[in-house]
Amino acid sequence: MRSRGLDVLVLISAFAVYLVAAIPAVGGAQGPGGSARTVWDGAYSDAQADRGRTQYAGHCAECHGGELQGREASALAGDKFWMDWGEQGVDDLLAYVSKNMPFSEDGSLAGTLPASAYADIVAHILRANGFPAGMQELSAASAAGMQIVKKDGPGELPASTLAQVVGCLAPRDADGSWRVVRATAPVRATAASRPDPKTPSGDREYALKFVLTPLTRFVGHQVAVTGLLIGPGGVDGLNVSTVESIASSCS
Repeated sequence: MRSRGLDVLVLISAFAVYLVAAIPAVGGAQGPGGSARTVWDGAYSDAQADRGRTQYAGHCAECHGGELQGREASALAGDKFWMDWGEQGVDDLLAYVSKNMPFSEDGSLAGTLPASAYADIVAHILRANGFPAGMQELSAASAAGMQIVKKDGPGELPASTLAQVVGCLAPRDADGSWRVVRATAPVRATAASRPDPKTPSGDREYALKFVLTPLTRFVGHQVAVTGLLIGPGGVDGLNVSTVESIASSCS
């Protein structure tokens, strides 16, 4: 006969095993092997994308084209899709479509479809861009933390993307040009973008093009630069929109 103490130990061990087994079910932003979830893990079901194709035809095709090729509005597939949505989240795409579509001159139709219809439409968009189906249907919850990236992993933001970098403003070059050094990789700039003064230094350098405001007072400051990327990832610089000092010295 086992002792009471041994029975308690067995129960504790079994409970610990249960907790360990349950951990992968928590934190839906993780994919196989603990990696970040991406569109290549299966963001939608085929049945959902089929429904989305019907919804798209009724609410979106007139502006975006029957094959998502673009018409009065921008294309939703191919290079234009990657330019607009590469390196962003599926939740960002779903939120944008849900808030802004269908289009009408007075804006009265935007956001009027059921949440399920918007999810179905985004499923159709994802399938049209070659991303594989999975077993789970797309929803706001399942889209959270899922990234839109190339099959071989995250890459550089495409040229002409409106992006923001944080770095140290270097003294003006002899030819009068400006650069930021020890800068971060670019991230997409949005209306909600707020640079963090505690952003650590990066290992990049960017030429600042078409600067229209004096920057001398920001030399040696940590600055946030917003502008259009010239070349993938800003390899040839940024076409500057704004330069904001976020700290009086560089981190």
